[in-house]
Formats: sequence, structure tokens, C-alpha cells
Amino acid sequence: MIGTRATLPPLPGGGRSRDACPMHRHEIDAALAARLVAEQFPRWADLPVVPVRPGGWDNRTFRLGDTLSVRLPTAPAYVAAVAKEHAWLPRLAPHLPVPIPEPVAVGGPGAGYPWPWSVRRWIDGRPADPVPDLRALARDLAAFLVALQAVDPADGPAAGWPP
Repeated sequence: MIGTRATLPPLPGGGRSRDACPMHRHEIDAALAARLVAEQFPRWADLPVVPVRPGGWDNRTFRLGDTLSVRLPTAPAYVAAVAKEHAWLPRLAPHLPVPIPEPVAVGGPGAGYPWPWSVRRWIDGRPADPVPDLRALARDLAAFLVALQAVDPADGPAAGWPP
């Protein structure tokens, strides 16, 4: 059955279960995200930190106040994306037909968390499930992919793991 531990795609490094990820053994929760923010970005320390659902596989995302989000990688294999995304999301944004996450800051290890993590602008929206209009979603997704493929990849980051 799809979604069971037996059929999960392999994680980078070969594991197949959440238990194979070091940070899955230690909860990445709102309290940890709040400690990291308070420690490294005290200007945002008083903002509420709320988990975003669903929780995600390669990152845990938390809403930070009304206008920001915090993303914390869940395993070493996902850490390289923090720097890639911080550099490339602003370069891609002007070419795309919809808003994409805007990097605001990069945090470092701390509060018992071993890796870099990111702060981004929050994008208001709603989950795509259930989809009220599959044809409209398909058109929007196609327009996004056509625009993304038109971006010049020269000097872009290498795909995959490691960076």
C-alpha cells in the first residue's frame, strides 16, 4: 500500500523509514523552532511559532507570526537545499507566474539542532487537496513548469545530493 513504511521511497543514504533520519528520533517541533528563532533572530522572538500541516518529509515548516515561516531540514541529505534555495529562489521568482518563497534569513546550528535552517516570507494560500477544478490546476501547473523551464540554468546549482 502506498504510504506505508514498506513502500516509502528510499531516503538519501539508503534508509526507508523516518526512523532512519537522525532528527526524526528527536522531535523537530514548534518549541525547537521557537528556541532557534529566539537564539539567532531575537527581533522575532515574540512571534508565535505554529506547525504547518502536513508536516513534510525533508523539512518541517512552521509559521512565524503572520508574515514569515521557518523551515528545518530533517536529515543531513536535505541540508544542502538551504543554501541552494536561499541563493536561487530570488533568481527564479521574477520569471515565474506565481509567488514562490522569498528567503529572509538563514539560521545556523543551535538549541540542540545540528544544521542550517531558513526563514522565508509566508505565502497565503490553501492546500491543493481536495482540488475543486482539476483542469484549472493542470493549466496553472503547466504554465508554472513552462516558465520554470524557460529560466536560463547557467551558473545554477547541481541537481541532487550532495550539492
